[in-house]
Amino acid sequence: MPFAVPDTPRFQSWSIVFTLSCVCVASHASQTIDTDVSKWVLTAICVSLVLSFCGVVSYMTILEKFQGRNESVTASLLVIFWAASLPFIMDPSNNIAITANNFAIVNANLYFFSWAAFGYSLLIFTQVALEIAAKPNGKIAKWFGLLVSSIIVVASSSQYGNVSCPSEVDGVSTCGRNSYAISVGALGLVIPAVVLVLMILKRMVVKLEFGISSLMFLLYTFAVGFVTFGDGPAIKSVSNLYFSTWVGFALSLVLAFDCFKALVEPETEKVIEDDKEGFEGTPAPIIEDFEEVETRLEEDRKDIPSQEQGRTEKNWLDRTDDEDKSV
Repeated sequence: MPFAVPDTPRFQSWSIVFTLSCVCVASHASQTIDTDVSKWVLTAICVSLVLSFCGVVSYMTILEKFQGRNESVTASLLVIFWAASLPFIMDPSNNIAITANNFAIVNANLYFFSWAAFGYSLLIFTQVALEIAAKPNGKIAKWFGLLVSSIIVVASSSQYGNVSCPSEVDGVSTCGRNSYAISVGALGLVIPAVVLVLMILKRMVVKLEFGISSLMFLLYTFAVGFVTFGDGPAIKSVSNLYFSTWVGFALSLVLAFDCFKALVEPETEKVIEDDKEGFEGTPAPIIEDFEEVETRLEEDRKDIPSQEQGRTEKNWLDRTDDEDKSV
């Protein structure tokens, strides 16, 4: 069986997911939590470890057979198991990565590396899906990331509201800010989903995408101010709400910039495409049959002596006329 190390970004992503899964398994196994939820989390992480290991080995041995449908199935399972385990890992009541006491992080390795593994799993799945659909568009991955971060925002802020807001002592300001985070997260669920559908169907217009991305950037700008500053719900502890809000802000900023760039530079791209089409549409010169060309050349050579003879006779007649006139 041939063995090679492919120098491709997706092979690196599979290797990173495998490494992150190893860290997560070691971090969770070091805890002394003997509950059904803890066992399920350990099982899901181990499955992720096996899937990512299969991806790494397949890229080094059977790359051509693995790419395509097999890789898409493996990446889908990877995303499903991480999506199924993350809510239990991040639930403070389970005391696995976050404690219910002020939502503090108790297992930093499991907390950060599980999010990183989930992010790289989504990256692999998105790249494979775009490759199969033959629609290479870098903004689709960013809109998908904004959708995921909005899901985390609305889930974390809703959880905070259920636990803290009914008994909040200094309360109205923090709970009001948390309600805004829930609203932004809910809009972040609907709007990117609509954009993704329009982009996949090739119905998205540049001006509309720029307007939507600018709206999301504005909403997340206020969300960062309300949630992570002052009396915001994410300022009391570094948690999912804190990170997901900043990630949503960064992605909306990048999307707004990309859409603005595409909006102000359409004419240049159009000129380049027109020139390319004109170059490709220029017909190639028609090469005539070689024998026909030779025949024409022979006829031209025959005409040259007759033309010279006619020119000589005309000159002789002209000289004879001049002599008669002189006499």
